[in-house]
Amino acid sequence: MPKTARIFTTTRTAGLFCAALLQAGFVWALVEGLDIKLTNLLPPSIDVFIPKPPAKPLPQPVNTRDIAPEPLNVPKPTVDFAEPRGDTALTFTTPRTTPPGPVERGPISLMATHTTPPYPPLEARLGNQGTVLLRLVIGADGLVKAASVVRSSGSAGLDQAAQLWVTAHWRYQPAQRGGAAVESAANVAVSFNLRNGAN
Repeated sequence: MPKTARIFTTTRTAGLFCAALLQAGFVWALVEGLDIKLTNLLPPSIDVFIPKPPAKPLPQPVNTRDIAPEPLNVPKPTVDFAEPRGDTALTFTTPRTTPPGPVERGPISLMATHTTPPYPPLEARLGNQGTVLLRLVIGADGLVKAASVVRSSGSAGLDQAAQLWVTAHWRYQPAQRGGAAVESAANVAVSFNLRNGAN
């Protein structure tokens, strides 16, 4: 290799090395300068101190030995002795419970109150019809206290409509026993017919 070419290569290598050093120094200076600026921009650190709540004093145990019980003021009983009688024998009687007699007269329906229950619209649309047999409990005041289904019409809606209507509207002359009004029971049938309505 000629001497001039060797000098040129060495100079070129030295120049590249110096340029690389300069770039490295520039990058280092840039990073260091930014680091200083960033640390200056950050707020100073804040120390947080959370105070502990004051400890509550433990309740002192109560010494029950020092507490004297209050005296009870109970009056003294007074006992009176009666003079003995000649008939000192004790007799015990057991009360006799006589079963109530039969009802002399059963309940009489007040026909003016035995109105026809309205046909439930849903049951009419579904084409449901039939006769429901109800067992009524009639109070001493003539009101229907309860109505239970003895035999269903085949539709729960019709059964319920009959029960509600009879309980709310139907009235009776109460049954009689010994000249007094008493509670009684009676069976009634309510028929639902799509051609005639209910009866």
